[in-house]
Amino acid sequence: MQDTISIPSLGDPESLRLAVEMTRIARDMAACEEVDRFAATGWLPDRFFDLLDAFYALYDSYIGHNIGASRLRIQCQAGCARCCRQAVHGVYSFEIISLYRQLRSRPDYPGIHDAFLRQANEFQALMADAGARGGDAGDVLTRALRAYAAKGNGCALLVGSQCGVYEHRPVPCRMYHSLTDPILCVTPLGHTFNLEPPAQAAEILAGLSDRLAFPYSEFLAQGLVVFAAQRQFRPWAPA
Repeated sequence: MQDTISIPSLGDPESLRLAVEMTRIARDMAACEEVDRFAATGWLPDRFFDLLDAFYALYDSYIGHNIGASRLRIQCQAGCARCCRQAVHGVYSFEIISLYRQLRSRPDYPGIHDAFLRQANEFQALMADAGARGGDAGDVLTRALRAYAAKGNGCALLVGSQCGVYEHRPVPCRMYHSLTDPILCVTPLGHTFNLEPPAQAAEILAGLSDRLAFPYSEFLAQGLVVFAAQRQFRPWAPA
């Protein structure tokens, strides 16, 4: 659940500086000429992923600054993993590529893939059930997301109570915060919010995501499963 939270520091000089830097890096990512050849080559250069890491670092600074400057009493802490038991939705396509690039050569990847496949099938069944009850696309998605969270299944990337790809976790995992005890996150008593990337940077990244032109789902589990099935894509090695 997401509430409207006042973040007065979003317009202060430091937030604006970080927003400018994030937008610059987003433009540099979008300017990589390999992006428009990805459908044919299945490859992006190391520089692209270095830029993504730089964007993540700035985004973390942006979040940290605004939480501190706005005096938000965030209850999230290392080892909680409550949000890791919700469906990760709204992932950019290049984040799917980046995660697959990180995971593909790991010895535990087959088990991770199988776990994501089970979660993808489960979420698809919940979407079908939610759709059968009517409503617009937003209503259907919301019901499915809530039903998935109620099951409490951990993300396939969890190692104990820690994220196994923490440094490379996607934007939806970084933006989610709780002002109440995390045990309340998916209940009516929870007071949660998303601190999203600045609008201009987000617009550029959304356009970049679309340009990569491969079939993917914004739900992390489905996106990774679909991407792994496309054998022509080789994001982990030069074309």
